[in-house]
Amino acid sequence: MSSCLHPTLLVILLGSLLNAQQMPPVPSDPLELVPANAQPVQSVNQRAEIVNLLNNAHRLSNVRSRPYDLKTTFTVTASSPSDGKWQLEDTSPGANLYRWTAQGPNYSAVHLNVNQVLYTDQATDALPLRLVQVREAIFFNEPMVGPRASIRTTSGNLDGVELTCDLISHNGTPNTATDGRHWDEEEYCVDHKSGALITHSPAPGLYVHYDYSKALQFHGRLIWNNFTITQAGHTVIEAQTESVTDPPNNPAAFQPAGLNEIGVGPIMSGQWRSRMRVRSSSAATQVAVLHAMQSPDGKLSELEVLASSDASINEAALARVSQRQGGFMNQQPEPGATPQSHEVLMTVEYSNQQR
Repeated sequence: MSSCLHPTLLVILLGSLLNAQQMPPVPSDPLELVPANAQPVQSVNQRAEIVNLLNNAHRLSNVRSRPYDLKTTFTVTASSPSDGKWQLEDTSPGANLYRWTAQGPNYSAVHLNVNQVLYTDQATDALPLRLVQVREAIFFNEPMVGPRASIRTTSGNLDGVELTCDLISHNGTPNTATDGRHWDEEEYCVDHKSGALITHSPAPGLYVHYDYSKALQFHGRLIWNNFTITQAGHTVIEAQTESVTDPPNNPAAFQPAGLNEIGVGPIMSGQWRSRMRVRSSSAATQVAVLHAMQSPDGKLSELEVLASSDASINEAALARVSQRQGGFMNQQPEPGATPQSHEVLMTVEYSNQQR
């Protein structure tokens, strides 16, 4: 069995199965800030307070609230074909005009969106996983908290900074546990004083840590000076905000001449999530979280393990997901729509229990 989800749908058919039995604990990590004592949210006022806290944290650092030009550099290390130094620029002079460029090892691209139509200089629609991760850390860190999202909350501390840490699950089943983080929960930790997002963990084993020690100010926005992305305890991306300014007066940069017309809509969106259950003869349930890039035709690349409850299942989980190449969460776009690439997070559960 398997299920798939675009992050805005908030419907996961297998989500409740993860809570139907005793699951192994999430592995420890230096940036895992909720090892215990997460309390379920139970009232209107408490839920509203947390939703406002998270929305305000996103708004505080969102450069897209007005015309802007954002330059970011980042370094990818010891992890993929993308290893090396990258340059990224995003700029928008106003509504319905947006341009972003990327330059890195084995990849260079110009993407232009004019009145919702995407143009690019690329012959292929595939995007490197590490590039997508950086863009998601910048632009796609806003939580989706619908009516069936379960929220738990607790206090945290990172480098002496007091935080509020919130866990969000979209499996459609109320979570009344008071223990540490579960495998199906996203984690957001916000600074009490500044209101800024400090860490975001889309899945166990994957953590984004934002640094505001030399924060940039931009029209009332507080922009991190750098952020790191760690996976399985290792830093794979170090990013720096080089500058954020008003956009230059350069109308020629927003002319699609010489670029290929692709379709309506952006070339990427937020992460997609999937869960898969595998029958096992073992009495103990085990879980692995896998990570990959999916091209528009459904093929997976750069497949890797983020976290697991037992390393002995890692190779089997990788092999199991690899067998789905070409069909895993394969969703062809409608005519005229832009074919999208997606970062994919896959939870593989090994269990001997009947469902």
